[in-house]
Amino acid sequence: MADDDGREEPNSFVKLPDPSAGAFADPGFRAQLQKWDLARNSRMCRFRYTRPFHRRSPGAFLRDLFDSDAGRAHLRRVNAEGEWVAILPEGKCEEVRHRIVPCAATSMTHFDRLYEAARPPIVREGTQLLMKRVDEVMDGFTVTDRLREFILTANGDGEDYDPYAIDDDDDDRSGESNYGELMTTEQRDEFLFRVFAHLALGGSMCQYEERMDAYTEAAKRAYKSLVVARRDRASGEDGVAVASDVYRVDGFIAAGREDDDTAGGDSLFPGRSVQNFCYVVVDPRKRHATVWYHAYRPYW
Repeated sequence: MADDDGREEPNSFVKLPDPSAGAFADPGFRAQLQKWDLARNSRMCRFRYTRPFHRRSPGAFLRDLFDSDAGRAHLRRVNAEGEWVAILPEGKCEEVRHRIVPCAATSMTHFDRLYEAARPPIVREGTQLLMKRVDEVMDGFTVTDRLREFILTANGDGEDYDPYAIDDDDDDRSGESNYGELMTTEQRDEFLFRVFAHLALGGSMCQYEERMDAYTEAAKRAYKSLVVARRDRASGEDGVAVASDVYRVDGFIAAGREDDDTAGGDSLFPGRSVQNFCYVVVDPRKRHATVWYHAYRPYW
């Protein structure tokens, strides 16, 4: 049935209690988020929806989520003053600007090349210790080790700016390193890599780790708490496949106004940063939608 605007009847959403299990409920993981300055400007909310989710029309689903009473009541964003405010500007949500995030990784072998093929090495051979380097500021982050240099090697600009996808036309910012060749564009675009990179970069007051496994283990736990994997018979007896769909939300178009991606105003984020993110993870079987939001605010 269509509503008065000619749209199909919107999906209904109910806010679920905060997770009682998994990474985001674990005191140890939450302490890591605080250490990495990813707690104060971050929120994770989970909702149950009533109507079936159709992969062919994610835009309508996302619009219904953010425009729902539950979404407006519980979803928040950080404004330019560092205050938590309603995520949507006033007015009916007409469109959610979004893109699909690939989510197929089911093992941590995704990161093997960072150990085995990086030149200069990212991790000291035979250990989990991160290789240090001369301090340098990249994209607002003080880079003191090779891991963050690798993550920030890719550069971009424009409306579709995405730091985790390598552009072959970008300048080589890593000198004589092979960091631009360690992972394909598709591998860096994977949700698992994005989770890992967000944890490793942290916020403006991040206390960095000395060991690679601190980040890979945290990324593994967060990933398993956000997405659902189920047995995939086509992959063999022990095969599994990710059953969740992931979307990155970049902004909104509300009736009579359009959100922009600049600092201030009604922007989804207080400024521009590779550490701004708003992901929506959909589990079609349980009919759950999880929103993970973080806004980066410079220390100075």
